[in-house]
Amino acid sequence: MNILHLMPYSPIPLHFGGALRVYHLLKGLVRSHEVTVVSYGTPEDARRLTDEFGGRLKDVYMLPRPWPARHRRIGQFRALWTPHSFFSDLLRSDAMQRTISTLLDRSEFDVVQSEFYMMGLFRLNTTAVTILDSHNVEYDNFRRMWLNAHSPLRRLHYYLEYQRVFAEEIEVSRKHDAIFITSARDRAILDEHVPQVPKFVIPNGVDTAYFQPSSDTPEPYSLVFTGMMAYVPNYDGMLYFLDEVFPRIQKAVPEAKVYIVGKRPPKELMRRASDRVIVTGYVDDVRPFIRRASVYVVPLRMGSGTRLKVLEAMAMKKPIVTTTVGCEGIDVVHGESALIADDPQAFAHAVIELLHRADLRQTLVRNGYDLVRSSYEWSIIGEQVETVYQTLVHPVHTEPAVEVS
Repeated sequence: MNILHLMPYSPIPLHFGGALRVYHLLKGLVRSHEVTVVSYGTPEDARRLTDEFGGRLKDVYMLPRPWPARHRRIGQFRALWTPHSFFSDLLRSDAMQRTISTLLDRSEFDVVQSEFYMMGLFRLNTTAVTILDSHNVEYDNFRRMWLNAHSPLRRLHYYLEYQRVFAEEIEVSRKHDAIFITSARDRAILDEHVPQVPKFVIPNGVDTAYFQPSSDTPEPYSLVFTGMMAYVPNYDGMLYFLDEVFPRIQKAVPEAKVYIVGKRPPKELMRRASDRVIVTGYVDDVRPFIRRASVYVVPLRMGSGTRLKVLEAMAMKKPIVTTTVGCEGIDVVHGESALIADDPQAFAHAVIELLHRADLRQTLVRNGYDLVRSSYEWSIIGEQVETVYQTLVHPVHTEPAVEVS
C-alpha cells in the first residue's frame, strides 16, 4: 500500500510516549508498505528519521513549526480571542495544508493516517482510507486538568481549552473513515459522540528488547517515576505524590527515596528536591533509574490513553503501585500484576507493603512481565495494525443470497 503518514513531530529521538507510539507504528508500516512522512521539524530531524529507517521511507517532508509553538504565552493569549483551542493552534499551518494537498493531488494513496486529532484538522481531498490515530481523547484530558487545577487562572484556561478541544476533536473524528484508540475506555468515550465511525483498539506497547529486566540488586527503599515532566498530568501526579503520599511513606520508612526522572520539570517540582527527592531533569536513558528502583510509582490523577511507562516498568520486572487513572487501558489486575490505590493513605500503604514484602514484589513482577510479553509487544501490535489496514482497504464483500423460485 501507499501510505501518507501525518505527524506533529519527528519521533526521533524516542524521549516520550507519543514519540514511542509514532515510531513503532511507523516501524511496523515500513516493513510492508511505501510510506511518505509529513511532519513538523527541522532538516536535522528529517535526516535523523531517514537514517533511522535506512532508506525504507519513500519520502520525508519536514516543515517549520507554527509560531504559537515557539511563542506559547502570546499564542495562549491570542487563542482567547479566536474560536480555536490553543492546543490546535500549535499545529495549524497554511504551509502544512499546501504540502498535504500537493501530495494528495500528485500521488494515489491507499491510506492517510493522522497522528493526534490536531493533525486530522487538515483538509484531505482524497479517496484514500483516512485513519485518525487518537493517542488520547484530548478533550477528556483537558476536562480532568480543569477539574484538578488549583490556580483559578489555570482552571479558566483548561476549561476554555476543554470546551474548544471537545468541539474540534468531535468534528475531526466524524470526518475520518476509522479511528485507532488505545483503550476500551477511550472507545466508550468517543462512542458517545461519534458512534458512526469504526474504532479499533490499537494499544500502546513496549520494546522488550530495549526495556529488559536486570539481575542487579535494586537500591533499598527507592522509588522511581519517569516521564516528560513538562506534561501536566505527570507533574501534577508527582506534586500530589510529594505533598500527600510521600510524607506518609517516610513516617513508616524513613530511608525511602524517590527519583523523578524526565525533562523540563517545572519550578514547583524543583523546589521540592532534596536528598530524598531527586529530580533529575533530562537524562539520555531512563533504564538505569528504573533498574535502581525497588518500586515504580504512577500516582496520576489525570490523563487519557494509556501510559507507556507502566508497560516499560513491567517489561523491566519492576513492581508497580498506580492509581486507576495511571493504569487505564492496560489489563492489570489489582494484587496480581500491580497494586492500585486512589487515595493518599491507600497509595502510601501499598508502597510500604511492597518495600517490605519480597513475595508480593515477585508475584507482581512475574505476572506483569507475562502480561507484557503476551499482549503488549510492539511486534504484536504491528500485526494488529496490519490486519486493520487490510480490512479497511480491502473489505470483503459478500454477494447477496439469490432466492430460487
